[in-house]
Amino acid sequence: MAYFQINRPNMHFSSHFILDRAHFSECFDQSALITPPKKMRYNFIGALLIFGFLVLIVTDQSVAVGLFFIGLAFLEFFSFKYRKAWWLSRQMWSKNSGNKITLNIDETGIKIDSLYQKQSLVWNDIKEVIETPEGLMLKLESGGQSYLSKSSLNSEVIDFIKSKQ
Repeated sequence: MAYFQINRPNMHFSSHFILDRAHFSECFDQSALITPPKKMRYNFIGALLIFGFLVLIVTDQSVAVGLFFIGLAFLEFFSFKYRKAWWLSRQMWSKNSGNKITLNIDETGIKIDSLYQKQSLVWNDIKEVIETPEGLMLKLESGGQSYLSKSSLNSEVIDFIKSKQ
C-alpha cells in the first residue's frame, strides 16, 4: 500500500511501501523483461561432473574432493532451474525485508530511506529510465540498476522521472 504526497510548484513526491515478497517478486519479473535471458551452462556443469568422477576414479585423492565437484555441478544446475525462488529467498533473508521504505522524489533526485539503508540518486547518476509494464527500471552510471514500482508512483511522477532522462 502506497502513500502519496505531491507538493507544487517545486516537484516533491513522497511515498511509502513495504519490502515484501510481492515487491521482490515484481522486481525480479520486471528485471527479467529487460535483461537478456540467461542460459544454462551445460558445458560448465558437464566439466564439473567429469572432473569430479575423474577425481573419484583415477586419483588417490579423498572421495570428498570428487564429491565436492559433483555437488558443485548439482548446485549450478539447481541454482539455474530455481533462480527466482533462490533470489527471492535471499532477498527475504535480508535485514531490510519487511521494512517500510520511504521514497522521496524531487528536483535533485531520488532518495530511498529505510531502517538499514539510505540511498540517494541524483539525476546525473541515472543513465537510462526503462518503463516496464509494472514499474521503472533505472540504469545507473555506476553499472547498477534500481527498480521503482508503479504501485508506489502516480502518472505525474512517472512522467517527471522520464523527463529527467
